[in-house]
Amino acid sequence: MRIWVAAAAVAMVLLIDSHGLAQAAPWCAWYTGNDYSSDCSFYTLQQCAVTVRGVGGYCAPNAYAAPLPYPPPPYRKRPPRRHYY
Repeated sequence: MRIWVAAAAVAMVLLIDSHGLAQAAPWCAWYTGNDYSSDCSFYTLQQCAVTVRGVGGYCAPNAYAAPLPYPPPPYRKRPPRRHYY
């Protein structure tokens, strides 16, 4: 029983930690049908072009795929405040 609990804990840690920071794909396909929908899951222009070729539409850069201008600061835990009366 302990082995199953330990294995489950290790699996959870690996699944949670393996994703890291999510990054948006750099290309979006805009479909020119009735609903004008989009799909922003393409990592190359060729992937997007092949998908759009049969159904109609165009490919455009994803506005939200730009990397952060600077990395986020590391998390620092603040020491507890000491109150002197």
